[in-house]
Amino acid sequence: MSDGAYLRFPHLHGEMLCFAAEDDLWVAPLTTDGGDAPRAWRLTVDRTRVSHPRFSPDGRHLAFTTWRSLDPEIHLAPVEGGPARRLTYWGSTDARVCGWTPDGQILAVSSHGQPFSYYSWAYSVPTDGSPGGRLPWGPVSDIAVADFAADGHRLEGDGHPYGNVADGGPDGNHDDTVERRTLLLTGKPPHEPASWKRYRGGAMGRMWLHGTRLLPDLCGHLDAVMFVGDRIAFLSDHEGVANVYSCKPDSTDLRRHTDHADFYARHASTDGQRIVYQCGGDLWLVDDLSPTGKPSRLQVRLGGPRAGRRTYQVPAGSHITSLAVDTTGRASAVGVRGSLYWLTHRDGPARTIHDEPGVRVRLPEMLGSTGRIAYVTDAEGDDAIEIADLPKAGIPREPRRLAAGRLGRVHELVAAPDGERLAVAAHDGRLLLVDASDGDGEGRVTELVKSVNGPVRDLAFSPDSGWLTWSHPGIGRTLRSIKIARLTGTDGAGDGEGVGTVVDVTNGRFEDEQPVFTRDGRYLAFLSWRGFDPVYDVHTGDLSFPLGCRPYLVPLSSATPSPFQLSADGRPAAGGLDPAEAPVTAEGTALVEVEGLASRVTPFPVAASKYSALRPVAGGGLVWLRWPISGALGETFANPDNTSGQPTLEHFDLVKAKRTELTGAIDSYALSGDGTRLVVNDEGDLRAVPATEPPDADSTVHLDPRRILHDVDPPAEWRQAYDEAGRIIRAYFWDPGLSGVDWDGVLDQYRPLVERVASPDEFADLLREVLGELGTSHAYVTAGKRNEGPPHYQRAIGLLGANFVLKDGYWVVSRILPGDSSDSRARSPLAGTGIREGAALTHVDGRRVDPVAGPYALLAAAGGTTVELTFAPEGGGPSRRVAVVPLIDERPLRYQDWVAKRRAVVRELSDGKCGYLHIPDMGGSGWAQFNRDLRMEVSRPALIVDVRGNAGGNISELVVEKLTRTIVGWDLTRDAQPVSYASNAPRGPVVAVADEMTSSDGDMITAAFKLQGIGPVVGLRTWGGVVGMTGRHRLGDGTYITVPMNAAWFDAYGWGVENHGVEPDIEAPRSPLDWAEGRHPQLGVAVRTALDLLERHPATEPPDLSDVPDRRRPELPPRSG
Repeated sequence: MSDGAYLRFPHLHGEMLCFAAEDDLWVAPLTTDGGDAPRAWRLTVDRTRVSHPRFSPDGRHLAFTTWRSLDPEIHLAPVEGGPARRLTYWGSTDARVCGWTPDGQILAVSSHGQPFSYYSWAYSVPTDGSPGGRLPWGPVSDIAVADFAADGHRLEGDGHPYGNVADGGPDGNHDDTVERRTLLLTGKPPHEPASWKRYRGGAMGRMWLHGTRLLPDLCGHLDAVMFVGDRIAFLSDHEGVANVYSCKPDSTDLRRHTDHADFYARHASTDGQRIVYQCGGDLWLVDDLSPTGKPSRLQVRLGGPRAGRRTYQVPAGSHITSLAVDTTGRASAVGVRGSLYWLTHRDGPARTIHDEPGVRVRLPEMLGSTGRIAYVTDAEGDDAIEIADLPKAGIPREPRRLAAGRLGRVHELVAAPDGERLAVAAHDGRLLLVDASDGDGEGRVTELVKSVNGPVRDLAFSPDSGWLTWSHPGIGRTLRSIKIARLTGTDGAGDGEGVGTVVDVTNGRFEDEQPVFTRDGRYLAFLSWRGFDPVYDVHTGDLSFPLGCRPYLVPLSSATPSPFQLSADGRPAAGGLDPAEAPVTAEGTALVEVEGLASRVTPFPVAASKYSALRPVAGGGLVWLRWPISGALGETFANPDNTSGQPTLEHFDLVKAKRTELTGAIDSYALSGDGTRLVVNDEGDLRAVPATEPPDADSTVHLDPRRILHDVDPPAEWRQAYDEAGRIIRAYFWDPGLSGVDWDGVLDQYRPLVERVASPDEFADLLREVLGELGTSHAYVTAGKRNEGPPHYQRAIGLLGANFVLKDGYWVVSRILPGDSSDSRARSPLAGTGIREGAALTHVDGRRVDPVAGPYALLAAAGGTTVELTFAPEGGGPSRRVAVVPLIDERPLRYQDWVAKRRAVVRELSDGKCGYLHIPDMGGSGWAQFNRDLRMEVSRPALIVDVRGNAGGNISELVVEKLTRTIVGWDLTRDAQPVSYASNAPRGPVVAVADEMTSSDGDMITAAFKLQGIGPVVGLRTWGGVVGMTGRHRLGDGTYITVPMNAAWFDAYGWGVENHGVEPDIEAPRSPLDWAEGRHPQLGVAVRTALDLLERHPATEPPDLSDVPDRRRPELPPRSG
């Protein structure tokens, strides 16, 4: 066992063990249970995410993956100590060391230079710093290489698995009887088995030995393939829990070597004779692959101060999670990483309202002018409300806790202006009222309504605290209505409505949200997506509604004039209110006349756009955020003058019916209790400004959050975050019974490991294991950022969108990717510079390009910045200098090149009869790519729709609607080719191509192809993940998790697509040898299938003019008689 550390990624050589802990690499003597563990020592001191160390064959060096330079790259460090050397400059997000070749090259996988992140190819990386070479086997997730003698026995030498057999015999000649074999793992998703336990979808992985598939019928999620002695070892969970297994090279004699029934065996590696792996935070050793062999737990002692678990201070401005402004706008309650502080706006010390390690408070709300504040706390586990006194000269009372265990997961908390009542929106659709009056009770909880379509939201009280309004979910999860409820027994309008009566302001036909009462109590305002002014799609002629949102106003009484209507005294429409016109009631009292309420809804005289954060301010006006209209990819803005993506804060004066822009530098804001001041948050910069007029230097107060001294206690934060993650899963998982999983038992099983983690990445790794027990897709964990220790200078590598080769000591441009002019992201920085293929890149920013390392070593951290490149033209001549901005991500460029090559393959195979469309995802980029070539490709007799690698999204229905269009006629125009009706519809057979990485909404469209009879599916079984997520949940330490919330069910499959995938109609695998030899069997089968269907069911053809109507004037017949 360890001395309390969370140990990962082990490897061994001789009597030395290497592993990762506390975001560093450690080396220790190999000691099993029963021995005294000598102290391990650090090999790195980066305190940065690190993984997969591998000893070199001679044991003198360690190759490993580190995120020190932002993206994972491969480094090499001497075992005896000394600085590590960076070997790769790939800039991909998935580089990983796999091992070594017998002749001392590093084996690694990376999607560098590929169109998809799951296209991780294998590389052989030399240790001299040269880029190395890509191996030809296609996408693989793991690789091992070993030498075998003619009799089939694996060769070893010098006490290590790889020996020096490749160097030949004593005379230096290579022994022709030695055969080098390659073991590959393909067809596997980027997540490891422990993060989706008992996964049985199409991407469980396929093992290949020298071109032959091993154990094809083994139904388990495979990982970590290894040569061990004369056997093939690997991890698999085909018996329910991942353990170590092995078989002979001919797939016979399958054995299990470990018997872990609770925790998964993970990250196994080998020295050729022994296997070491991690399980439940410990390291284990298998040194006997016989049927009777047993694993041994390794003894590891780190010693040291466990720096990752020590308390440290964070800059509060970078960790603000909530704001609540006091009544007058002179101070605010500021939430920082689950604690709450009182910060006066101008000067003075920051005082603590609540700061207890291991307890998270959120959603602070001022209780009017009572001098108290309410917030949600998880001190007892489940959410409760706590009410505390604001800091004063005297000693504050102990906070009072209300409604513990009766609220569920609190989504929203809003306080009545009089401070006597709180409204709570719970996760299960309940709208609750909590008595917050100053007393000794536990807070009476009253359920006002309960939604059957998800949580209510956007709660707001009337200024007299007598009414509550909210947005209520309706049909289809998108429609919402505005409701109000009477809370007190006084009703001057005399409409007979009783306390607790719920009134519909709108009828649920549209998406109505964010209702608020104006501060004089006369109006209700809300935002609504009810504009139906369609805009033509410039490409396909479709119509959509991108400008559908406006604020709307409702006079609560028929006697209250609308500021937007015509006046009998001559005031024009939208001319505002007559200042001399006295209000019908005392200011602040809401009088609601229910009759005719819906008919009084009136739009504000402002442009339709995207609005949010509607709030009432002093003087009867309103403020809101107006967002720029842009494309889903952020490339096109309706207003070219505003491409920042930031909203604009605007004020609307109801008296003058005038809109005023307050500021354009804003992310969010909070409003003071009296509505006179706003606290604006602009990328962590806090400033208090007037709520009704543009700010100037005199009226703006900058808040200094540095006065807040917040200490982070990592162990306490992780305990709290772990328990909160468990509660979030229980509250939101799609099946209330959690699909039979004993969730409390799971949390109890893994909870002791929380005491061993010592970094955000280790905590995220633990949570992935926990959420993996759900056995369900879309349960993701993203680690929080490291918040202490020396920050690294981390910027993306610069990429040039070109291929280089080493020729005569110079790095020569072999190809500049052509890109696609319709995709602004798919353009090489060298395009249009005049640099041609064959030119040699000699200098970067005046620094000579090293003939070994190549140019990318000089482009580290140059992504998105201007650099100068010097080229020597092919054939001689003066050098040329060009300034370019290297790409941060060249994947879109590589992708367009990939699509063009596949389209050319389909054209050649089909003799031009088949069109080809690839859809990379079911989001904005996928919809753009689908429509980019739709018109050209559907014009051909048959169509291939390639959804291999589709990353999912939510627009599969739109794609299906297009592909199920049927041609029922033609539109003929003189001197032009006929156009089909329906337009842009397939003329003939449609064939889909799918693979194991066709995922999520890609699974859905593959199922739709089969269920709706669009066409046959060719390829491989899909990923099998159709329990989707909605948004992310941020835990107290900054970790994000997602919850599988939305499960898909199909008539023909039931729940069966999840964790299985969609079977193809025609299976068409692509083996590593197919990749190596450049064959496209999946496209070949798809094209042959389409042509066979085309022969049986010819494509629809337009009519000729042989039987056009005869419109000639007939001859007049003679008169009869």
